[in-house]
Amino acid sequence: MDRTPAKNAPDAHLAAQGEPATGKQARRSAEMRRRLCQAALDVLCEVGYESLTTSMIAARAGVSRGAQTHHFATKADMLVAAFEHLLQNWEEARQEAFGGTDLRDVPFEVYLRFVWREIFSKPSYIAALELMLAARVDKELGERLRRALDSPASQRNLRWHQILRFPDVRKEEQFQHMTLCLLRGMAIHTSFNRSDDVNDAILDAWIELASKVIALERPDDTTVR
Repeated sequence: MDRTPAKNAPDAHLAAQGEPATGKQARRSAEMRRRLCQAALDVLCEVGYESLTTSMIAARAGVSRGAQTHHFATKADMLVAAFEHLLQNWEEARQEAFGGTDLRDVPFEVYLRFVWREIFSKPSYIAALELMLAARVDKELGERLRRALDSPASQRNLRWHQILRFPDVRKEEQFQHMTLCLLRGMAIHTSFNRSDDVNDAILDAWIELASKVIALERPDDTTVR
């Protein structure tokens, strides 16, 4: 009879036990934080920063105030985490759309339509705008939000550089910021528009104008579209 010890017995025993308690707890904790962060964004969109309370967030998430304060001791902690959650959502959308693609191969029009559709035109972007405005009067919150944005903003600038590739860096930065200001303005004005056609027409007009600017800045680049 083969009496060779069953080397995989410990592994089989662990599998039978299922996920370790610490793993389950970490997963539940992460899910709770995600729910609270999403609830904070939803409430920000609906009532704005001035009217927002932590009780509203807890109610939207369907959790007790005690559970909320266990994860986020203060309102500022909650809002900074919600902002980081939103930034992560945007990054995941980019990864899904472009993966690890070098954005040098992505036409300006394609990327601009993506950021408008997946970031600026979403209701959640209003939450980001509310936090930007809150940062004007709450200096501590503003500083924490800026720190949270530092790395994503650097990555954002790199992506735009890969797409634009202007020989004149100063002009490239100006054009990038003009584009972002346009998108933010479109997002703010959405609630005043009588139809989505208004922003669609503005986006088309900017793409047409931008293609001419890019061609002027990169006259020897045959890939400009």
